[in-house]
Amino acid sequence: MILFSREMIKPRYLLWIVLLHFAIVSSSLYAQTESATQPVSNPDGFWHRISVGGNIGFQFGSMTGIIIAPEVKLRLVDQLYMGLGFTYEYNHYKNYYIYLDTATNQSEYRNFDLNIYGGRIFFRYYLSSLFDNFLGNIFIHTEYEYLTYTRPYKYDPSGMIIDPYYNTYIEQKERVEVNSLFIGGGYMQPIAGKAYMDLMILFNLNDSYNSPYANPLFRIGFGVGL
Repeated sequence: MILFSREMIKPRYLLWIVLLHFAIVSSSLYAQTESATQPVSNPDGFWHRISVGGNIGFQFGSMTGIIIAPEVKLRLVDQLYMGLGFTYEYNHYKNYYIYLDTATNQSEYRNFDLNIYGGRIFFRYYLSSLFDNFLGNIFIHTEYEYLTYTRPYKYDPSGMIIDPYYNTYIEQKERVEVNSLFIGGGYMQPIAGKAYMDLMILFNLNDSYNSPYANPLFRIGFGVGL
């Protein structure tokens, strides 16, 4: 029996190393961005409190994955933001299942594809009200996400199709729903004007076998204020 690693099952789309120079240069960039992006009139108007962005991720190999996750967020009070987002993921798993044919006493590998859809709501608080330097770009993030997808096989103890965790299935489609609760934080790096980049590390408090994520989850995204 072939053993499989967790990395073959759950994609780590965005495993990024945050380089030290982000923190070193951000203090001056933050000051420049603040002065460059001050609106001339009505700085606390509705549209000035909105920013849009999201992230796109790719992975190739025994597991091919693509994720597209746009989002929009609104500043509520002080530096507290509420956001909504949409998530689409495509995953192709190579040689994921093993089919055991008892009639011929032979086995074969089977690939499968997943199209995952869902949405999320999150709250994010920036520390810029506490610090007037690069530390103000640090934020705390909490998020609820709902995902759904259709699996090509249905779990059954008598099945002859085996996954890497030795669960058994039969040839019948099954709809799967995944509810995730993330907590974590990150760093917002100003780029130019109202554009910025987000680096995040999140932990799923409701991790499960059906989740497409592995703990911890790394994200990198881009956005722009209106």
